[in-house]
Amino acid sequence: MEYTNTVLIVDDSQMVLKMLGFMIKKAGYNILSADNGEGALAFFDGRDIDLVITDLNMLGMDGSLLINEIRRKEYYLYIPVVLFVADSEAGQKEIKEKAGATMLFDKKDIKEKIISTIKKMLG
Repeated sequence: MEYTNTVLIVDDSQMVLKMLGFMIKKAGYNILSADNGEGALAFFDGRDIDLVITDLNMLGMDGSLLINEIRRKEYYLYIPVVLFVADSEAGQKEIKEKAGATMLFDKKDIKEKIISTIKKMLG
């Protein structure tokens, strides 16, 4: 099955970007990627982005600030955002709500859960 949805992946780890990019592309989705929040914002120029997957902890603009900036753009106000955190950070529900994320993952679980999550979120 061929998908036409576009997923933006944001992480400061090239290894994570490559791994997620490979998995998501193999599942049939178009991908965009950025290695920081500032770089990710450049994609929010009116193009169709159906889902954002971002790390919370990045240098410069972290995932929470990135989500806040995305939510300030009317065209992208309701775009689903998956936020992932390292090491089962305490208060995950608080992190998710404060950041405005749609869903929160522990980074160690992302390989096993991301494709099924994307399919559920994008239909």
